Amino acid sequence: MMRNTLAALKPFGKSQVFWCVLGAIICLLWMGTLKQAQQPDYADARQYIGIAVNLAKFGTVSEAINTTEETIKPAISREPGYPFLLSYVLQLDNSIEKITAECLPSTGCGTEPYILAKWTNRILIVAAGFAMFFAVRGITGSPFAAIMGGMHIWLNHQAHKNHDYVISDPLALFLASLLVFAITWAWNKRNPLAWAFPGLTLVWLAFTKAIYIYFLPIALLAGLLFVVMSKNNWRSSIAKLVVFTIVAVTPIALWMDRNHDITGRYQFTDSRGGIALSTRVVFNDMDLTDYLAAFTYWTRGAGDGWAEKLFPAEVVKPFGWYDEDGYYLRGQLGFGKRVAELVNSEGLAYIDAHDRAEQELKEAILARPVKHIATTLPLIYRGIWIDEFAAITFPAFIVLLGVALRRRKGLLIAVMLPSLFSLLFYAAFSLNLARYQMTALPGFAIAFAYFAMWMRTQIQNWRTRKSLPIEEGN
Repeated sequence: MMRNTLAALKPFGKSQVFWCVLGAIICLLWMGTLKQAQQPDYADARQYIGIAVNLAKFGTVSEAINTTEETIKPAISREPGYPFLLSYVLQLDNSIEKITAECLPSTGCGTEPYILAKWTNRILIVAAGFAMFFAVRGITGSPFAAIMGGMHIWLNHQAHKNHDYVISDPLALFLASLLVFAITWAWNKRNPLAWAFPGLTLVWLAFTKAIYIYFLPIALLAGLLFVVMSKNNWRSSIAKLVVFTIVAVTPIALWMDRNHDITGRYQFTDSRGGIALSTRVVFNDMDLTDYLAAFTYWTRGAGDGWAEKLFPAEVVKPFGWYDEDGYYLRGQLGFGKRVAELVNSEGLAYIDAHDRAEQELKEAILARPVKHIATTLPLIYRGIWIDEFAAITFPAFIVLLGVALRRRKGLLIAVMLPSLFSLLFYAAFSLNLARYQMTALPGFAIAFAYFAMWMRTQIQNWRTRKSLPIEEGN
């Protein structure tokens, strides 16, 4: 009976469709078993929801939910990419009418209005796995590697835990994965217009996670380097780069022009850079003991417990979220205090005080560049634990990137570059919470696929050696 069952299932074992469907189902079932958040519209989610409500009702980007059609005004706020999607989702079952100015800013509006929003996040995560499946298949040509790339996303339970919060991370994961696929798809296309696809994907990613406007010049520089190296096809390469540049730059420039009309400044979102820098710069005060404690404390699982056993209490305590003298609150609240101080003591306007305080933080970084680079390392380490398989994928990512650079594997470098940017930028300029690195997961998925292929080769070689007959006389 068992033998017959296994024989019947054997063809499925070679089916890419079977493994993709299985991975997607396991992913959905896992997310369905997780403890649901009682307040899915907490903290950052409130801002996204406020923008979504106003987009749905008035077609206007603004966080102010207590407005009417007569009083609503366009505003500078968070990235509009996720709220734009959310505005349509909330209208599908009329959930938007249950989100009011009374409940949202206070205790939240419960869980009922966000059922479809949660399912949208689940679908986006599953779709990210499919995007990585097709991307890895295009990169490697291996169905086995493609399945491993998809499975890395679908079985990455650590990355799925916050899916029921109404935040942009699942969309960012999908778009980062789609960007990898778009690059892979366009890479060998002769028609330069094919590069409109990765350009548009990068735009939507930037409108979802604003840091990717800083990735754009890096992408353009990498493109120029590739043009220089493409001696025989430089005209075609230039045409592709031009298409990508126009498609990627134009929407961002238009949005910044829209914001300039509102504030008089060319900016992409509201000014959160100062707070982000403030929460980052405080870590530059760490000494060697604090430095070692950071690596220990930020190890997923029992890291905080290990730190408490290995280090003095006064060293471990500042890593806590709500310690008044801790890194987080000192950085989070310190920026506002400094702005208020400049307003009161020097009589500066708020916006000028904000700019001055942010400039001081930049100068503090430039004054100790070596220290800043050094403290970036434990913060990178903090972020990688969004990956369930980080102990394997992070070293594999570093090795694979090194191999790609040494062998000048253009496509492999191109698809890994966005994830590398995510790892470095968040760690260098923010406190780099693990969920920030959802956009690094595609690079880890590629590394996981290559590691799986390498392991399979090693096992096959071992089996071959084991099956060889032993020659007489040896």
